[in-house]
Amino acid sequence: MESSEATRDRLLQAAGEEFACKGFECARIREICIRASANVASVNYHFGDKEKLYIEAVLEAHRCGPGADEEAVDPMAGPDEQLRSFIRHFLGRVLAMQAPDDWRHRLMLRELLHPSSASDALIRESIRPRFDQLQRILRRFCPEAEVRRLNALAFSVIGQCLHYKMARPIAERLIGPEGIEALDLEFLTDHIATFCLAALGVVPPFDAAGESVREEARSSAGS
Repeated sequence: MESSEATRDRLLQAAGEEFACKGFECARIREICIRASANVASVNYHFGDKEKLYIEAVLEAHRCGPGADEEAVDPMAGPDEQLRSFIRHFLGRVLAMQAPDDWRHRLMLRELLHPSSASDALIRESIRPRFDQLQRILRRFCPEAEVRRLNALAFSVIGQCLHYKMARPIAERLIGPEGIEALDLEFLTDHIATFCLAALGVVPPFDAAGESVREEARSSAGS
């Protein structure tokens, strides 16, 4: 006999696929139950109602994303390395949201573009702690910054990372698929981190070749 937990898992998987495909408003509990080979009463038993099922699907999509269990930042590292680690972890998850056949990626993109009540739970569980972490890192560079400035600095870092997901369809038309593929995780991590560190005065501004002294030194060391 199938366990109650197995039924719950099937419902969550089916709900995620249905919500990712149709959105919250157009998705139907009956269709979800057909997908999951479960009865309607099981949704009420395990989740309560459609909205709570949707919230749990969004949380599941975020929890199971690439790198979700990784520790993003070494608390003992210097602020520049902490910032690089944060950017690499966050950017890695952003760039991983490309697989059109994975409901988790599609559902997270829907929620990002059209936030719902699920975003409130997502913010409490994951986004707020990460945002606070980024602000603590930036505070080490700017100990006297007012809250408004610190918020803007944090959103500047986040915005650069999100750009490579949100603007990808237009960017591909601008520079072509090969140009986009060349902007891989390692290159973008170094570019965004160095760009931010230069703005913060930690490394020199970029030179005529678009590189910082730090980047040039690392390239020379590797050759």
